[in-house]
Amino acid sequence: MNQPLDLRRVLRDGSRPVHVQARDAISEALATGALAPGTRLPSERHLCERLGVSRVTLRKALHALQEEGRVGSAERAGWHVAAGAGPAPAFEHTSELIGGLNEYGRRLGFTPIARVLAARLRPADFEEADTLQVLPGADIFELDRVRLFDDAVMCHSVTLVPAERAPGIGGADYTTASLYAELTARGIVPTRASYAVHSALVPQDEVPLLDLPPGSPVLHIEQLTYDQHGRPCEYNRVVYRADRYRFHTTLTDGPGRRGPDRQDPKEPA
Repeated sequence: MNQPLDLRRVLRDGSRPVHVQARDAISEALATGALAPGTRLPSERHLCERLGVSRVTLRKALHALQEEGRVGSAERAGWHVAAGAGPAPAFEHTSELIGGLNEYGRRLGFTPIARVLAARLRPADFEEADTLQVLPGADIFELDRVRLFDDAVMCHSVTLVPAERAPGIGGADYTTASLYAELTARGIVPTRASYAVHSALVPQDEVPLLDLPPGSPVLHIEQLTYDQHGRPCEYNRVVYRADRYRFHTTLTDGPGRRGPDRQDPKEPA
């Protein structure tokens, strides 16, 4: 008999494709370790009912998970958790949320930890000073960490914070402490951020840090975060394992703009 799987229903608000929501709902359920590798998934009919999707949508979601090595299928035997899949330390970052990796990890049921490579005060160079809107030579706090969910490496990040705006920021144990929580405790509320992503092959010096074979794909991210007063409060350079990170955003037509094929609904066709 198939074991039950706790699934969240998809939303039909147009924010995200339904099959992507279904894929993520199943992935999150598998991440809890509720089903052991090799265990059969509930029937397609049951999954459709729990998720609120059609069988076509469900199969699209399952095939996406199959390509990721999370599930498998066999003729007349249905779908099963792939051998060695286990809880998957991966997460999706949405453009609507500003939050630290600790928060995302706990939300997925993992224990976020870090290997702190450096945590120090040092003078800002000219480029860093321009980015953080401080004087050249002003103290900045540099935090260099390898970030993990449980024992699985997620990324390597180097974060810079203007020290004068966050006194004592270097005193926390960032093996487990959240930098965002430390900023908030000092009256600094991360409010918005610019965010740039590009893909590349893993740099040679990142190979041992990310526990990846040479030539593996990674995602490079640069983020400049602003506080409630519009001042830069954090600059972050991150290299993510591409197999453990997804970025989701929603694209819309700009206000007051209409493409050549767009027509005002009040105008006659």
